[in-house]
Amino acid sequence: MKILKRIIIVFIILSIVFFALFPFYIMLKDSFEPYERIVSFDFHLLPDKITYIDNYKEMFINHHILRWLGNSFIVAILAVTGSLILDILAAFALSRLNFPGKNLLFSIILMTLMISIQVIMVPLYLLMIKFNWLDTYTGLIVPIMTSPFAIFLLKQNFMQIPRELDEAALIDGANYINILFKIIIPNSLAAIGTVVVIKFMWVWGDYLWPSLVVKDDLMRTLPVAIAMLRTPTGTVSWDLLTATSVIAVIPIIIIFMYLQKYFVKGITEGAIKG
Repeated sequence: MKILKRIIIVFIILSIVFFALFPFYIMLKDSFEPYERIVSFDFHLLPDKITYIDNYKEMFINHHILRWLGNSFIVAILAVTGSLILDILAAFALSRLNFPGKNLLFSIILMTLMISIQVIMVPLYLLMIKFNWLDTYTGLIVPIMTSPFAIFLLKQNFMQIPRELDEAALIDGANYINILFKIIIPNSLAAIGTVVVIKFMWVWGDYLWPSLVVKDDLMRTLPVAIAMLRTPTGTVSWDLLTATSVIAVIPIIIIFMYLQKYFVKGITEGAIKG
């Protein structure tokens, strides 16, 4: 009976993995096929020729994919870096310092989690016009450099670190900057790694905001560029789209594989104590 139960569990897990990964396989397969074969009514489980790389050649030779990749990397890295600096400082202040209005400020931060991003898109866009930040890296990065979710997650994690460590450090002559860098951050790497993964994935795959503030082809990020791929007749270039999508997925896979040991641990730790 135990063997049968184990077989059923393994079968269910394998089925879930299959249905989760099969669309990615189709995307990878189609990236090695010409447009006519992709849109044909005949389904092919395997590409006709695995050596067919014309789609990738087309993207690198006749399109600005390297520039789009560079834009995405610049925006993602600077946004994640800025978010780490600002969100860690905010979470540290809310979790370790006492100042008037702290609870009210944290309540406001929590309330912003309930506001849909679409609600503030128009005011943000008008601000970008006023500051003349359209088609600039500043307009792409500055509005997304903080994250209420990251502040909440980091604050909850910081609160689990005993305050006795702070008191001992203060007695030894340390200040709050020393406490942050020598006590809080080293003991919160799991939560920080989680923030990096979530923030990078969100910024890397974001389409809505870059599509609003960027009109110049050379300033587009990869998701916006993918959406703009069209044939001369106006239909979607599925051959180029799948090849570009494969390229776009690779950084996410690398980041997640490198930081996955922090991901689940950071999520669970941040949800234990309030």
